[in-house]
Amino acid sequence: MHPLERLFNPQSVAVVGSKKVDNHNWLRTVLPFKGPKYHVNVDRNEWESAAELGIPSYASILDVPDPVDYVIFSIPAPVVPRVLKDCITKGVYGVHLYTAGFSESHTEQGAELERQIVEMARAADLKLVGPNCLGIFNPKAGIGVNLGSYYGEAGNFGFISMSGSQAGGFVRGALVHGIKVSKVVSMGNGIILDSADYLEYLAQDDDTKVIGMYLEGVRDGQRFFRVLREACAKKPVLIWKVGETEDAARAVESHTTTKSTQAVVWDAMLRQCGAIKVSHVDEMYELGKLLLKLPPVTGNRVGLFALSGGHATEMTNVFSKAGFHVTPLTDASYRRILEHFDPTGSSYSNPFEGRALANLATLNNILDVVNEDPNVDMIIHEMHVRQAETGPTVYRGYPASFFVDFYKNRCKKPYVAVLSTIHPRAEPSVTDQVYRELSDAGIPTVFGLQTAADALRMAVGYYRYQEE
Repeated sequence: MHPLERLFNPQSVAVVGSKKVDNHNWLRTVLPFKGPKYHVNVDRNEWESAAELGIPSYASILDVPDPVDYVIFSIPAPVVPRVLKDCITKGVYGVHLYTAGFSESHTEQGAELERQIVEMARAADLKLVGPNCLGIFNPKAGIGVNLGSYYGEAGNFGFISMSGSQAGGFVRGALVHGIKVSKVVSMGNGIILDSADYLEYLAQDDDTKVIGMYLEGVRDGQRFFRVLREACAKKPVLIWKVGETEDAARAVESHTTTKSTQAVVWDAMLRQCGAIKVSHVDEMYELGKLLLKLPPVTGNRVGLFALSGGHATEMTNVFSKAGFHVTPLTDASYRRILEHFDPTGSSYSNPFEGRALANLATLNNILDVVNEDPNVDMIIHEMHVRQAETGPTVYRGYPASFFVDFYKNRCKKPYVAVLSTIHPRAEPSVTDQVYRELSDAGIPTVFGLQTAADALRMAVGYYRYQEE
């Protein structure tokens, strides 16, 4: 068992310093946890409100009658060493320090406090998360510190973040995109457990299929390189790193005290390891969806279904510039298409578009032909959400259910839906309804042509790297 397994899946938890004034926020984040949970606070005035949540209180962690695996600290920094000593005496396995005020404060007192807790934790082999962070979110286990609003329904995307707000924001945004996380950690300063430790754990975690990272820097570059290379051999690793300019590097050091790395060196390391560099969170969402839902695809020949002639040329331009080939079909395929196709005002050469596709028999025929043509590796379908009297439509008057049926019952190739960002746009609630219908059916659904082309380029590049 990996050393961090017990940290992410504890048998019992305690919260030190939770208060009624903030609605016992820290206790509430472990309420879904099914195992024993305890409230530790020297102020007995806080005990009654904790009892209303069904959680017993104790003045010290040493007073808890049973073993405790995981302890969350929400106490002032000067008190941390004393409570940490009690945890070590108690035999606690891991602690999470939400507490800030250590070396990141750039004060003599903060640096000395950090030196003390590092020395104590290392001597006791205590698994310490943080300080200055929001800790661990494991929806399956029912623990999470401000990182998520759902429990029990774990997904397959693991996320490691040096920022608490980026971690929490990622989880909430992932839900909008139909992505559920397996495990998330906001690691803060990472003075004991660093990014490489969490990466090593998620790389062997069966629940995690794709790993994302928000990094400001690394403390042990050689170890990070070794772990990253091993992780990328097992599953996709998406890395979003900041601190690439002089000003950003200064902000990074002020936030988590980590030193930035020259961009050219960092990028070379990612290439050697096979990691995927992303530039912002939306890119991570869109690429993550493709890696979670698309079968491994290394071919770059695409069949494009566009909304109209202008969109067909734009779509071809975008995807060809991203490295894809919009290839002609075989002669046999074209003969099959022309059996059911009126070329007036329409195009059937690839990309496919026009008024003829409003005919059900014609559209079904072309979908089936492209689905079987040996010159096409992947089908990309541009869709524009509109609100009709009969409900939302996405393409030439067809509802999303038409394409869900094709995908589930006949589709033989990787298939991607691209929701067009053109105007007029449907109400957000209508677009969300369509997005959910497509995504819940398993169809990778991306917003915008350029976003889709860029994300697909990175996905294909990753699978090609693995194949080679």
